[in-house]
Amino acid sequence: MSFNSLNDVVKAVKEATIAIESTEPGEILQIRSGKLEVGTNNQYFTTWDFANGMIRDQSMYTWYPLLKTFEDRRFSLEQCCALVDRFDYAYSNYLRYSGFPQMGALAAAVSKHLPTASSREEAIEAVRAFLGYLNRLAAWSFHYFPWDIGKHLTYTAPEGSVAALADLSRRVHIADGQKVRLTWQPLGISVIAVFATKENPELCDDVLSQLPFTVVQDHAVVSGESMYAWAPVVSTSPVHVKERQCDAPVGRIRYSQGTGNKLIVQYGEVTEDIETPVLGEILPEYRDLLTEVGRAVLKSTFETKEPVFLTVERA
Repeated sequence: MSFNSLNDVVKAVKEATIAIESTEPGEILQIRSGKLEVGTNNQYFTTWDFANGMIRDQSMYTWYPLLKTFEDRRFSLEQCCALVDRFDYAYSNYLRYSGFPQMGALAAAVSKHLPTASSREEAIEAVRAFLGYLNRLAAWSFHYFPWDIGKHLTYTAPEGSVAALADLSRRVHIADGQKVRLTWQPLGISVIAVFATKENPELCDDVLSQLPFTVVQDHAVVSGESMYAWAPVVSTSPVHVKERQCDAPVGRIRYSQGTGNKLIVQYGEVTEDIETPVLGEILPEYRDLLTEVGRAVLKSTFETKEPVFLTVERA
């Protein structure tokens, strides 16, 4: 790929992002179908495993911190640009070889043209756009990864309920805020939720400004009865209210800026005690529908891979 300016690079990145918002990238299809001839002993699982983990870390733990650094005026633009190549190259160059040639080419173009930015704001826009693109790749990679392999590596569940971890006194209570509708297709299930517009106004504004959107819905693979979807949002806004996941009620909606900008819906017990920003909650009269959604998404993520799509819109 050849570009004349940073603006041209950003335009190409945004076009590539839109193309995969609701359609699986051809690069991931090639990897998971065994058509990418990369892997020792003619097997491609290790290539897929490495790529899935690295695309995740490239988006969550490389480009998101880079975006925060570009926004931090304590660092000069020159210093920020120098960090891009230092922290990204190992990811983008290996992933280019392991099935993501388009991403590798775009990463190289961003790195090359960032120092030519006419302003800090233009550079931030470029980094934000590329991060949004990586988040979409990570979302599709996560969805199609063969998580069902885990059924061969199970442990004996301890007695009792994980709810014993919960401290209900730490549970967040949300005041009335903006109502939104969440719909899951092809399940035909729709619920109404309220966003925490008083508790986390900037975060809610970031998400609300991008509505409506439709993205693939996936299930948590570590924390328990929770579902998440990578939103087409890149938020670095301040967060005022967080909540431990194990303390949250059924119907809690969380938002994780630092792990891909994921919108998360809790439909049952969760073991994770990490605090996560509170985005809202599904109204009580709709919560009984969440178990059906959660089980369907669990099957989609771990077994069938037939996508369940989540649409979020103002109610």
